[in-house]
Amino acid sequence: MKIRKIAVTAVLIAALAFTAFAGGQQDGESDGYVIGFSNSFNGNTYRQAEEAEFIALADQMVADGILKEYTILESNQNTATQVSQIESLILDGVDAIIVDPGSASGLNGAIESAVDAGIPVVVVNGGPVTTDAPYQINFPYQKIINVPAQFVADKLGGEGNVIIIRGIAGVPADQMFYNGMVEIFDKYPGINIVGEVYGEWTGSVAQQQVASILPSCPEVDAVIGEGGDAYGAMQAFEAAGRDIPLIIGGNRGNFLTWWAEEARTNGYETMSWCTNAWTAAVGLYVAVDILDGVDVPKDMDFAGTMGGAYIYQDTIQEYTDLAADDVAFIVGDHQWIKDNLYTQK
Repeated sequence: MKIRKIAVTAVLIAALAFTAFAGGQQDGESDGYVIGFSNSFNGNTYRQAEEAEFIALADQMVADGILKEYTILESNQNTATQVSQIESLILDGVDAIIVDPGSASGLNGAIESAVDAGIPVVVVNGGPVTTDAPYQINFPYQKIINVPAQFVADKLGGEGNVIIIRGIAGVPADQMFYNGMVEIFDKYPGINIVGEVYGEWTGSVAQQQVASILPSCPEVDAVIGEGGDAYGAMQAFEAAGRDIPLIIGGNRGNFLTWWAEEARTNGYETMSWCTNAWTAAVGLYVAVDILDGVDVPKDMDFAGTMGGAYIYQDTIQEYTDLAADDVAFIVGDHQWIKDNLYTQK
């Protein structure tokens, strides 16, 4: 799958900087580490991009002798399955485990068992989890989604009917994204939430769920989701023969291409955003650093532009060449991790 990256600053950071890795295993001190990645879900383009970034880095680390091998396990939103998979990684004797969790608390026992067995665990993307056993790399979810929620409030002049498309029920990030939207909308008594659905960060699911509530909804002025749902929402309105409202995008190629054309021909205006699908690769860098004895903080947050990539009207025409499943997000390098995440102490 092709992935388009966004520059962090005017100095382009457009690819994974494998040569920046400075693990001691390059000196032949061992046969390399064995790493497990437990992913709760890979059924949408964001999670697929996340896995692709992880695989690209892991393959390079294998080639460099830093890793001996790695394993990716996907539990399809089933917490019991993810627990079992983490336990199997423990039994396999992996050196470290990276977890994109499907539950805030349901994995705690398995994570704690790994740590008790001397296996560091790094939680990425879907967390945080409620045990303090693992290292955690989180996004400032509420602050990130405050931006598009405020955009909606401003565009509606503080009054209008809004549909909220949530992610996956039970995933910690979903609740915090939702809290961030509500935090903004509660400031505007004239904004009415006329529908809430779970779109699983997936266009086809969002389309079905939005279509299911549209017959009972009054005129809708805006739709805001958590990513991956915008194009499906647009299709639901189009199929229902209803005017397409302000829809916040999630940096997926299909919506960005549609928006660019609508902006050019009809003046359609919105914004789009996405958290950083580089997150599991970051977890891999961090896991190897921990194994190498680097002093790594237990709790880390993506900050600033690295947390959320925003696209506005003045730059949308730059994304007309994306394929439908492309995801626009930001990629840094190992040095960025050391300079930013490891300084959060």
